[in-house]
Amino acid sequence: MQGVNVKSEIGNLKKVILHRPGDELLNLTPNTLEELLFDDIPFLEVAQAEHDAFADILRGEGTEVVYLEDLMTEVIDANPELREQFLDQWIFEAGIRTDIYK
Repeated sequence: MQGVNVKSEIGNLKKVILHRPGDELLNLTPNTLEELLFDDIPFLEVAQAEHDAFADILRGEGTEVVYLEDLMTEVIDANPELREQFLDQWIFEAGIRTDIYK
């Protein structure tokens, strides 16, 4: 009998990228809930507390928790010329259409 030969999906999580819920939750409306797969408008403080508890559990299991915002800050600080390109692409992909951002 051969042993189990698994190449992925089993093992300890070493590192994870997270985004802590922020003011973007304040922009949710009943009209956008279904589109964004929310059942109800979440309370920001509760969502943040739940997120912090989840991140603490991960850390307690030895997982390195890395925040997306910190990674982006590092990249833009190391490559300031990318800032405008990043912002332009983010505004475009977010669907923000206004004369200010032409």
